[in-house]
Amino acid sequence: MRRDRLNKMSDAGNPLRPVGAAPGALRRVLCLLAGTALAAPAVRAGGFDFPALLTLVRSQDIGSVEELLAALPAPQRSRYALMFESRSLQGATPENPRVILFGPDARIILTFNGSPAQRGFRVVETMEFDDGEKEFRLRELVFPDPAAGAAQVQVSEVNPPHCARCHGAPPRPVWDSFPLWPGAYGERYGARLSTRERTGLAAFLARQPTHARYRQLLAVQRFADPGTFRPGARKQYAAVAQEPPNAELGIALARLQSQSIARELARRPAFASYQYALLGVADASCGGLAEFYPRSLWSEARAALERFARDTAAANAREAQLKSTRAAGGGLPRTARAASSDDALVPLRFVAESALGVDTRRWTLALENGTYDFTLPPPAAQPLREGLLAEVAARDASVQDLSRYSTSSDGDRYCSYLKRRSRAALGASKEELSALGSEVAEAPSAAPGGPTTAPGAPAGTSPGPAGRPAALQLCINCHETGVAPPLPFSDPAELARQLRLRPAARGTLLDEIRFRLSAAAGTQHMPLGVNLSQADRETLERYFSALAYAED
Repeated sequence: MRRDRLNKMSDAGNPLRPVGAAPGALRRVLCLLAGTALAAPAVRAGGFDFPALLTLVRSQDIGSVEELLAALPAPQRSRYALMFESRSLQGATPENPRVILFGPDARIILTFNGSPAQRGFRVVETMEFDDGEKEFRLRELVFPDPAAGAAQVQVSEVNPPHCARCHGAPPRPVWDSFPLWPGAYGERYGARLSTRERTGLAAFLARQPTHARYRQLLAVQRFADPGTFRPGARKQYAAVAQEPPNAELGIALARLQSQSIARELARRPAFASYQYALLGVADASCGGLAEFYPRSLWSEARAALERFARDTAAANAREAQLKSTRAAGGGLPRTARAASSDDALVPLRFVAESALGVDTRRWTLALENGTYDFTLPPPAAQPLREGLLAEVAARDASVQDLSRYSTSSDGDRYCSYLKRRSRAALGASKEELSALGSEVAEAPSAAPGGPTTAPGAPAGTSPGPAGRPAALQLCINCHETGVAPPLPFSDPAELARQLRLRPAARGTLLDEIRFRLSAAAGTQHMPLGVNLSQADRETLERYFSALAYAED
């Protein structure tokens, strides 16, 4: 009968952490200090994820790191980075590097090292990206010590507290930013390997084919090719150059981390009011923050943004100096000294901190805390716009459609739309909104879960001036500012006439509004992008019905 080697560690019975255990039984729990990979397609290798990993261990009765590596799918063993110095609790040396397997899409990463003398030798650390929650999950597989007679593979809880010391809570991956990755082979982007790197890598490659663990790595020849780290003129001319492993890691990590950041922002109550401003400044292609704020709000925020930018620059200068000190190759490569952090994200981070109350100090992949270096290799675009676009489009389908024409010659309706929606949501006057023009036919004014009143309007469903529901302000913001088709929502007499007489797709205007307020409208519901409570919808419907049937 096959013995069950898989066991989950609980807080009470975790053999990794008992204080009074014998020295031979002590196993320090290790954090995954590096992250994921490759600008690859979002198609998983056969759906391989952490549940599949556990199934593999169970079904094949795997009891060692060596057995696990041999059983992994080939794509998972074909993409990896090599650390000759490890900042984690999983040791590394030049001849026995720490391996970071990131597979084809970086949604699950496994790490291991190669010498029994190294800390964490019997541990495989994992990091999985949860596509549903947009969060990273850290776990550890601790394999038995044959000398101790243990028979079970122990699986840690999700995100063990000790891992939060490095990764935070919720956890983030840690993998330095372009163009310098201290401790990883190819640590200086676009530069020749240092003498130490060349010597260590040669020793690793010499023993790799017969090593119990490293021999399971595929595509090792990539690390033997000097052109992997510094492509020659022939490759560059032929346009066949591929990003080196460290840059692949950085690009993919940034993509996953941007989804996590976007979801974190979307969960904040104030996201509804600031979503268009955040999206608009995510890559600076639509202009500066001043174009998304009402004039009165911008006059208050301008000086604070300038201070915020100065503090960011000072923090990133400290980070660059510390990174250079950590690098064995003597700091930045000569060809990349002009690289700097992505300053385009300063306005976005300012809005996140000042308006949404989000701490952005742990957004970056940098090892140093309190820094804001988001720099990517030159071919890569800042991915946070993509993550925010997905979050906003889930609330406002118009944004997704307009984004496809954001560089067309039609007046850039995408950016104009974001500016109008942002200013309207943040309380701009009718005159200010009218001055922006009317490029879009229909638009929402907030997001699901966000406020159902305009800034400054009374909360809830209490009647406003002249007995109007507070939620009516949403209709006014869209239909009386040129954003949506004109309707006189602030003029009860004219609105009453049009409710009865104005033809619409489902009869009269009143019939159309009733449908748009009902659950049957689906994505056509009004107000677009806003999930009003049932009480708000009923209050609005009663108001419109009473107005339509009132005597002249």
